[in-house]
Amino acid sequence: MQIHSLHLTEAMPEHFAGRTFASIGLHPWQAEDLTEGSLLLLEEKLLRSPRVVALGEAGLDRVCSTPYSKQLHFFREEAQLADRLDLPLIIHLVRAQEDLVRLGKELRPRSPWLIHGFRGKPQQAEQLLRAGFYLSFGRYFHSESLALAYREGRAFLETDDVPDLSIASVYEDASCSLGISLKELREKLYAQALTFFPRLLSEGGNY
Repeated sequence: MQIHSLHLTEAMPEHFAGRTFASIGLHPWQAEDLTEGSLLLLEEKLLRSPRVVALGEAGLDRVCSTPYSKQLHFFREEAQLADRLDLPLIIHLVRAQEDLVRLGKELRPRSPWLIHGFRGKPQQAEQLLRAGFYLSFGRYFHSESLALAYREGRAFLETDDVPDLSIASVYEDASCSLGISLKELREKLYAQALTFFPRLLSEGGNY
């Protein structure tokens, strides 16, 4: 199955059927989207689009130009919205791990939180895993961090929409790194996905 991240104003492509789903969120890079009106539009889209299976990317990014106080406000709002709608939260995170862990303790979310494109070291992975986060790995990853998340049942894989990068090649690299078969890896991540993304089950869950 595939889950693509869509911009708030982007229409659901007609080819999104079968094994293809989407997530929608207010990304910290797009400061113009961080408004109360956008939050209302986001909630409307999440409610009426069954093939949208997650909220995201939301996030915190201390490198981008969007004022950090604004990022924090809208991250809280999106996290609470994800909880109200029983949707997992996909998170863009850059140099703000301590803040994110604190927010997790403050908000105590019921819905799971997933760090997108995780490239951190094992010490960072351990802190996030202890706090209950899931980690998603792409083309570049620290093998020990992947192993830690996989053992905890909290690893996913992604392409991050990188041109000419297939998810099959990411799975091949991960299976080699973990020392397991592709079959075992696919079966475990598929089972995790059905739990992590509840709307997949409402759409039939046969992917």
